[in-house]
Amino acid sequence: MRRGVDTLSIRSADQVLVRVKESSMPVPTQLPEVERKSLRESAMEQIRAAIFDGTLEPGEHLNDQELQTWLGISRTPIREALNDLAQVGLVEMAAQKYTRVALPTAEDRTQVLQTLGALVGGVVRVTLPTLTDEQRSRAVQVVEGLIASVEARDTFDHGAKVWAMVDQIVEDCPNPFLVRAAQGQIDALAFQLSVTRTEGSTHWDRLEDGYPRLLEAVKSGDAVAAELAIETVFDL
Repeated sequence: MRRGVDTLSIRSADQVLVRVKESSMPVPTQLPEVERKSLRESAMEQIRAAIFDGTLEPGEHLNDQELQTWLGISRTPIREALNDLAQVGLVEMAAQKYTRVALPTAEDRTQVLQTLGALVGGVVRVTLPTLTDEQRSRAVQVVEGLIASVEARDTFDHGAKVWAMVDQIVEDCPNPFLVRAAQGQIDALAFQLSVTRTEGSTHWDRLEDGYPRLLEAVKSGDAVAAELAIETVFDL
C-alpha cells in the first residue's frame, strides 16, 4: 500500500530517523559524533602512564594476556599500542624473544640528553618570539626555579623542574606541527633520562653557565641566545 508522500523526520540526541515516502521502515542516519579515543589510543595512554608512574618498571616484560586482563581490551589494539610505544622508545620488542619496558643504560645518557636538547632548543627558538607577557613571566619563574635548584645542588628537584620547563615550552609553542613532532619523542627521552639519573650524573658547572644566560634571553626575547643557552644546558 502506498504511504504518504510527506517525509517525517524524528530527531533525537543521537540519531535522525527519517520516514522516507513509500517506506514503512525508519532509516537511521547517524549525526556527527564527538571524536572518541580508539581502543589503540586508550591502551597506549594507559600503558604509557603505567611506565611513567613506575607501575611498569624498566625492563619489565609485557605479557599480552596480562595486559588484556588488566586493560579489558583485546589483543590486536594492545599490540598496536605496544608498537606505537616502541616507535617512541618507551617499549623494546624483539621478535620471538620479548616485549618489555625500555631499559635505558647510563652509557646512552649523554646522547639522549643531546637529542632532547636539540628538540627543546628548536621549540624554544620558535616559541620565544611569540610569548605573551603572561607566558614570558611564567617562563622567567620556571628558569629562576631551576637556578635555585642548581644553587642547592638538588639533583632530583632539578630533574623535576627541567621537565616542567620543557612542558611549558611545548605548551606555549604556536606551531602545532612542531608540537606533535616533539611531544612523543620528548616523553621517551625524558623517561630514559629519569631512569639513568644519579647524584653524579648532573653537570652543575654547565647548568650554572647555561641557566643565567637562558634567563636573560627569556627576559629580552632573544630566541637565538635562548637556543644557545639550551645547548649548553643539554651538553650540545
